[in-house]
Amino acid sequence: MSWRARRLGRVSPIASPMPTSDRLASCRRYLALAGAMLVALVRPCLAAVKTDIVELTNGDRITCEIQKLERGKLTVKTDGVGTISIEWDDIARVSSLTTQYDIELSSGAHYYGSLVRGDLKILAVVTLSGQERLVMNDVIRISRIGGNFWKRLDGSIDGGFSFSQANLQTQWTFDTTVTYRGRRWLSSIEGDSLLTSSEDVDRQTRNNLTWRSERFLARRWSAVTFAAFQQNEELALNLRGVFGGGVQRETLQTNRTILSVVGGAAFTNEQYVGADVKSVAEAIAGSSWSFFTYDGRSTNLTVTAITYYALSEARFRLELNTSFKSDIVGDLYWSISSFDSYNSAPPSGQKTNDFGISAAVGWSF
Repeated sequence: MSWRARRLGRVSPIASPMPTSDRLASCRRYLALAGAMLVALVRPCLAAVKTDIVELTNGDRITCEIQKLERGKLTVKTDGVGTISIEWDDIARVSSLTTQYDIELSSGAHYYGSLVRGDLKILAVVTLSGQERLVMNDVIRISRIGGNFWKRLDGSIDGGFSFSQANLQTQWTFDTTVTYRGRRWLSSIEGDSLLTSSEDVDRQTRNNLTWRSERFLARRWSAVTFAAFQQNEELALNLRGVFGGGVQRETLQTNRTILSVVGGAAFTNEQYVGADVKSVAEAIAGSSWSFFTYDGRSTNLTVTAITYYALSEARFRLELNTSFKSDIVGDLYWSISSFDSYNSAPPSGQKTNDFGISAAVGWSF
């Protein structure tokens, strides 16, 4: 749209004010001009040109914007069908000249640079020291470097509800995870909440909030710090705060499974109903195992176990969590999760264990 400037004559200080109709017309012109300038500025952000190329083994080519490779799926953003995920085994070549990436191999080696078109099943990475040719089957993770804060965020949110007529029992569940990945850091916030109410039993709640950050070190090694806050009415636990850190090792990582172990120390401050606040120093050890499949729809199974050993008394705690997820359509999925919280030496008269299982529908972003 073109705009023609309008010449205005000089107005003497004693001239009569501009008529109301002229002032309104002038305001409309300024608003229209401001709107045109705003559209011109926003349009490039809303419709960024997609220049990355993904070539499939069947010969198809997709023009897109590469987001990430994780758990055997390459996530890309297209103009036509939005965000889609492609199995890494179905990709023949990848090229992206305008974006820098962190490429990680199953061995734990990292390469940083842009992607140029290589040979079949070869990922060609242009680094500061030259071009590296990587076998695509060895590549297990691709992460964008640079860009704004929001493009580095990944996460999911899900919720569930169940009802039993016999005892008028209802159960609500809510879970969310948000992760941020940088070149040397991976940080995440996880939260889950469970509320159970019944006709003959008082309402019970269970809430957890965990912050975790990893600093990547040598191959497959990372330093870990975390803070966790827990509340569980079933165990009469008003609040438990756990602050700690340690070292983590990825013992196995492929495009089908990941196995990691962690060890370190933590400081725990907790308060049970009717008991004094208690502080305990603990040694921690744990492991996490994930397995992924892609038979039409992707499925993910994750099992995490963390143990806490008190250093000043005979006490042992276990936090065991299991999650199974399967795609429905697009970014929607359904999940089944379970937890088990165990404390070998709770305050007198309190339960040692709490177990639960829930089903939910969620959305990943």
